[in-house]
Amino acid sequence: MTLPLEEDPRPPYVQAADVLRAAIRDGELRPGGRLPSARELQRRFGIASSTVQNALRLLKDEGLIYSVMGRGSYVRSQETEPDQVAETEAEAGASDPTYVGLGNLQRGWQVAPTDDPRPPYVQTADALRKQIQDGHLPPGAKLPSARELQEQFGIANSTAQNALRLLKDEGLIYSVQGRGVFVRQPSPRDQFIKRYNETLEEMAAQRRADEEAVRLSGKTDDEVAAEVAAADERFEKADAEFQAAAAHRAAMRAVMEQRKRLSGNYTPEENEAKVQRLRDRLAERGRHI
Repeated sequence: MTLPLEEDPRPPYVQAADVLRAAIRDGELRPGGRLPSARELQRRFGIASSTVQNALRLLKDEGLIYSVMGRGSYVRSQETEPDQVAETEAEAGASDPTYVGLGNLQRGWQVAPTDDPRPPYVQTADALRKQIQDGHLPPGAKLPSARELQEQFGIANSTAQNALRLLKDEGLIYSVQGRGVFVRQPSPRDQFIKRYNETLEEMAAQRRADEEAVRLSGKTDDEVAAEVAAADERFEKADAEFQAAAAHRAAMRAVMEQRKRLSGNYTPEENEAKVQRLRDRLAERGRHI
């Protein structure tokens, strides 16, 4: 796979070799240690098998590593030669050693999770895409640089560039020469599709919630319908009782008002209210004269 490198014009195999060379010189890959398999390097760097082989061949030509047929590639040391390593392992009947190094290696690659076989650049693009869709990277926001993505995700420069290129191809981001990469403002059509998909997701979530509620109720549709009918009947009965009680109360208040008018037996508050109503009526008539 040809990597679309923008910040580094060198061939991908040269960059991959640089990462391994730096790991050897920094002691992250120790003398005598076994390198990851070509397949593992391919997955971690997000590059083709032939690119990995070219990178390993470059390091072999420099005398930094050597290969043992059927076993893999190892870091060369001054004390141990390839023939000696192969002979010692053969005599001891040793099995192919399990690779356990690079567990904390952060320079240039990301250890691919065992439950996600996809290339690292796809996983990186997914993480950035989710930040864009969730609003953590809103339209117009500047994305981290490729170098910052390398540090953030523990990936190679080529992997970061591949992830950004994938998002560009999807129309989610764009580059400004000399300024960086930014989140693209979605078009009206994209916004409509986004709202439409969100609505579909909400409807699907509501349906799942409804199905779960029905399952937990343990009742059939007929049983629920019967309970609804009984509830409607109780409501109608209660409503009729309420209406009758309200009418009876209004009638009794009217009777009491009649008796008070005849006897004049009003409370001070009621007398004040009557006076105020009279004042209001007189004031209203005065405005119309």
